Amino acid sequence: MIGAIRSEIRKVFTTRLWWGMGLGMALLAALIAMGFAALLGNADFDDGSGSGNPFAAMTVGTAQLIYNAGIIQQMTILFPLAMGVLLITGEYRHKTISATFLSTPNRWVVLVSKMVAVAVTGALYAVLHAAASVAGAAPIIKFVKNQPTLLAEPKVWESLGIGILAFIIWMLLGFSIGMLIRNQIAAVLIAVGATFIIQIALNIIFTVKEWYSAMKWIPGNLTSNMLITSDPLAGQTVNPQTQAQYFDHWWQAALVLIAYAAALSIIGAWLTTRRDVS
Repeated sequence: MIGAIRSEIRKVFTTRLWWGMGLGMALLAALIAMGFAALLGNADFDDGSGSGNPFAAMTVGTAQLIYNAGIIQQMTILFPLAMGVLLITGEYRHKTISATFLSTPNRWVVLVSKMVAVAVTGALYAVLHAAASVAGAAPIIKFVKNQPTLLAEPKVWESLGIGILAFIIWMLLGFSIGMLIRNQIAAVLIAVGATFIIQIALNIIFTVKEWYSAMKWIPGNLTSNMLITSDPLAGQTVNPQTQAQYFDHWWQAALVLIAYAAALSIIGAWLTTRRDVS
């Protein structure tokens, strides 16, 4: 098993794909965090949810919102999602999956090893994302807005640490989709489409139908729920409809998201162990 894990990790980090996507993700994360930091202190800002103005002053919750802005906006999580898809579908596309299964006949060992490599890559992406977001937002907060960065606050670092778990889960979700749909282009389009388009559609439908409690089960909302471990609207009146869209504790949202990833992973792995490869 150790040898198989080492082999799968080498497969990831000996290609240009991982750092190319990582740099693109870091650039986007920095730009989004800078945009959110620029909103700080804007007394007229209202996100339209009826929950008030989270950028009126720099609180711990606001810091978590700014430093995790790319993930909360469901933009940068597309990178680990797509990377997870590519790590498995690339083997089918380039016909290397046959050699992989021949060198390690137990397919479950291969798939578990790949998942470990995916988790390592996801953790690395999360660290890169956090560094880029902080590097982009902190100078604006400190020197332009003259507000404290709150980077000494444990809750802020807790949120950034939870981002590592979020990235690992999203990369595993992508990997699972890749196991279910072996065609690389189709798998990427479906994964990105489900994340970016279907989730938006569900949020709109649930809002129109006033099914606010159902919104908390959407993967993107679960991720946001995980990252905001402190209330950015502390001391303000929060719309009950907004409150209903989130679990009371971040770990509850994490458990649901983990359950999604585990279910897809088990189904995908089970199908992969029974499919023929050319």
